[in-house]
Amino acid sequence: MVAFAYLVGSLSFGVILGYALKGYDIRARDLPGGSGVFRQLGPRWGVVVALLDLAKGAFVAWLAQGRPELPWMAAAVVAGHNWPIYFGFRGGGGLAPTVGFFTYLAPVETLSSVAFGLLVAFWHHRLYWRFRRRGIYPIPFGAVVAVPLWLAWLWPRGPVFLGGVLVALVMAARGLQLLLYSGHENRQV
Repeated sequence: MVAFAYLVGSLSFGVILGYALKGYDIRARDLPGGSGVFRQLGPRWGVVVALLDLAKGAFVAWLAQGRPELPWMAAAVVAGHNWPIYFGFRGGGGLAPTVGFFTYLAPVETLSSVAFGLLVAFWHHRLYWRFRRRGIYPIPFGAVVAVPLWLAWLWPRGPVFLGGVLVALVMAARGLQLLLYSGHENRQV
């Protein structure tokens, strides 16, 4: 089930749509998640990719509920999104499948954390990003601030909390990879 979760996560809808709609690899200029597709193919396709990425996370959560391997399935679906086997291990940042997975299992905690993260991202954009255009994009910045709050809210939920910790580690590894190698692998962070 953990391997299956990774394979589901490896379905990179941004890459698939980039080739289908424009005939090129969207990763040449951006990450293949909803925001990268939004910037390259427009808002409609960005929303489609974001919803598909949310759905793959929710699908794996549906499969994982009640299973002892739930924490590892959470990490696997996000790792598949970040390092997809079908697309040369070059994927997205992992936010949408994370939100999809945990919204299915802990909707109040997850959606409250998402709202807080979006508020932080909004203020990061208004006060810093639009003037400097350097550093971490507003949405990942909001996620970095919101994840500790989210984990605190998940604390009493046992396996779901452990899954949250593992996913946070997977996303942190991908974030560090993007920050350190953004000029080599992907153009945007």
